[in-house]
Amino acid sequence: MTSTGRTHLVAGALALAASMANAQTAQTTPAALIAGFERTELPGGEHMGLAQIAYLVEFAPGWRAGPALYGAATGQRGGLFTWGAEAQKLWRFGARWQAVGGLYVGGGGGASAPVGGGLMLRPHADLLYGFDGWALGVSASQLRFPNGDIRSSQLGLVLSVDDRFEHGTPGVAWRGSDASWLRVDRLVLGGGSYAEQAPGADSLGVISLRAEHDLGPVWIASAEAGAAVQGDGDGYAEFGAGLAALWPTPLSGLRVGGRAMLGLGGGGAVPTGGGIIGKAALLARWQIAGPWSLELEGGRVHAFSGGDLDSHYAMLSLGRSFGAPDAGAPAVETEFALAAQSYDAQRRDGSRRRLETVGLKISRAINERWYVTGQAYGAVTGGAGAYSVGLVGLGARWPMGGGWRVGAEALAGAAGGGGVESQGGAIVQPKVWVGTDVGRHGRLQLGAGYIRSLRGELSAPLVELSWGVALGRP
Repeated sequence: MTSTGRTHLVAGALALAASMANAQTAQTTPAALIAGFERTELPGGEHMGLAQIAYLVEFAPGWRAGPALYGAATGQRGGLFTWGAEAQKLWRFGARWQAVGGLYVGGGGGASAPVGGGLMLRPHADLLYGFDGWALGVSASQLRFPNGDIRSSQLGLVLSVDDRFEHGTPGVAWRGSDASWLRVDRLVLGGGSYAEQAPGADSLGVISLRAEHDLGPVWIASAEAGAAVQGDGDGYAEFGAGLAALWPTPLSGLRVGGRAMLGLGGGGAVPTGGGIIGKAALLARWQIAGPWSLELEGGRVHAFSGGDLDSHYAMLSLGRSFGAPDAGAPAVETEFALAAQSYDAQRRDGSRRRLETVGLKISRAINERWYVTGQAYGAVTGGAGAYSVGLVGLGARWPMGGGWRVGAEALAGAAGGGGVESQGGAIVQPKVWVGTDVGRHGRLQLGAGYIRSLRGELSAPLVELSWGVALGRP
């Protein structure tokens, strides 16, 4: 090797060492994926099975919090959903036993359940026995809709799976492995149609957002949400988890396979019975340019818990991959936020009344200026408890100095239920906002915008207040 070659080799090694030294070791925080089921009692002696899913991060020793979703799974109230935030205190006794005290606060409703304005409270106490990486136990809880008629006390089952949530500082080189359940390798936004809600019924136009987690070169795990935007099913929503398999073909960039999903769905008079639904489909994905892909999906959706929903469906989707974690890549800002909105909403009875919603927002930076966001809201006041909103869109922000920034968002999605006049379900929501940093990771934001139904009479200015936590993610 020449002296010049040795010089270049030494310089490259020194640069690599400096890069590794400056890379931030990820902060690892204990977390847990929580699933539960309980049988609640509604007025008149009616019973409803309620399923729960939550992801909780330990922000202080023994204290954890995070987003949570509840939905009807058995009975006749398929389509009843609420989403919000869960906070818990955890005590450990010996090597195996765990005791938990917690409170969930959220909003939503659906399926003509007597939820009033939609605010839901669920205080609970759990006792679990731990195994290697997971724990199983019983939960004693009270389910309350303070401005509705549902008040129920019950026992249930709860499953807790341990996780490690990795995060760092946005923009600083990443040195974590990020094996967390929350790792998102791809987002897929789609639109399509259910051929009929039930035998002889009209077709239903739907949109969906799917977050995917690669399990290997073939298998893909996913979580997804969907809602009606066309037809007579405004207010219909679905949430689920799925598994897909895709294999390469001789055509460059084309992979084919199939996927299946199991979850909860209902609302908008779509007959899902107790609420458990499933999908099975053939899938073709074509990598069209860089991280972007186009996919076509066709299959069948079916209600398993007493409903008549049994339909062929087709969907066309656009996907964006984010790639696997890279030890030398900068951590990208991802913000998780709890938000509240207020506006006067037109009702189907001709009146116009104020309602408030609470919601969850997730935003991921594309670069220093642009970000993508997904948001979900449920009513908590205004007598519109079944009203829910799901939005996806693009945002931009500009720093103003001193930790302040301003921004704007262009959002579109679906809304319906609760007697709100959003015929068909499709809505748009432009918004501007001003925000400030609070501490190292906190974000406080005040926004103003406009929500408008594309086919219904819903059209109103809105205000929004949100509190978020911004973390560096791969």
